[in-house]
Amino acid sequence: MNCGYVMPVVVLLALVASLTVAIVLNRDSVRASAANAQVQTYIDDHRERGLREVIALWLQFSAKQELEELIADDGEAFTVDFSGDRTLMVWLTQSQSTALVNPAGLETKQPTTDVMPLERQREIADLVRENLEIAGPGYADRFGRQAGPLAVNIMLAPPEVIHAMAMAVVGDAELVDVYTADLIRLRDSEDEITRLQLLDVARDAGLADDEQSEVTALWTTIPALWNVRAELTGPDGAIRKATLGRYEAVVVIPREDDTDPLVSGSEHANAWFLDWKRLDDGVGYTPTGSDDPDQGGRE
Repeated sequence: MNCGYVMPVVVLLALVASLTVAIVLNRDSVRASAANAQVQTYIDDHRERGLREVIALWLQFSAKQELEELIADDGEAFTVDFSGDRTLMVWLTQSQSTALVNPAGLETKQPTTDVMPLERQREIADLVRENLEIAGPGYADRFGRQAGPLAVNIMLAPPEVIHAMAMAVVGDAELVDVYTADLIRLRDSEDEITRLQLLDVARDAGLADDEQSEVTALWTTIPALWNVRAELTGPDGAIRKATLGRYEAVVVIPREDDTDPLVSGSEHANAWFLDWKRLDDGVGYTPTGSDDPDQGGRE
């Protein structure tokens, strides 16, 4: 071989060898990254399951108490310190002031079922959605939720929700206007409302007997649907108090006198949760079925 060609050949072979090594190293790096991602996903999944179990356990033993008295003004419900300097903080806010607008999302284990068949409840939810859509653009999203009990917290429900739900039962706009105004007047003048008072308002507004019982079943003063916000902090590398995860959920908390939380599905944490989401980098999300972050929803 001509000596003039030796050096270019050597350089070419060296280049090919280096590219081969780079490709092998890159392939190993990709495999390592994929393996690390799988491990991290596994860790995150188990961490979230553990957090749900802790939250469900607290809910289980708090459901029969005066839940509102256990929650601070800023919504903080409880804090748990774990080994390894990790801390879980949980906040609760009630989410039952909006109307169920998705019949498929009806929570079947709830007191209204004792008064009204499930199919009738689903029919009302569908009518409520239609009424809100007629009332104003975007109202079904703003004042509606995708899951939970049919009943609404009468102490916090907006007038638009009360009117749309009453219309679903009564259908007479003039009667519903009177009933809605009377009901709002009652709730604004009382710290607590009894079932008898709700029936009296329906009767005095001129509703038929069957309408009185149905429309009264639409309201509750013991909200079972709550938004949960959880934050886990702890050491992360050189950072001693880093945010390890932020989460948001919607839960159903059985609180009626005839509902025992120990036999209502609470033995499994997921039975409490209608929705659970991890918030990426602390950025919040709007629950399904609502453009308002203060409203409830379901995944």
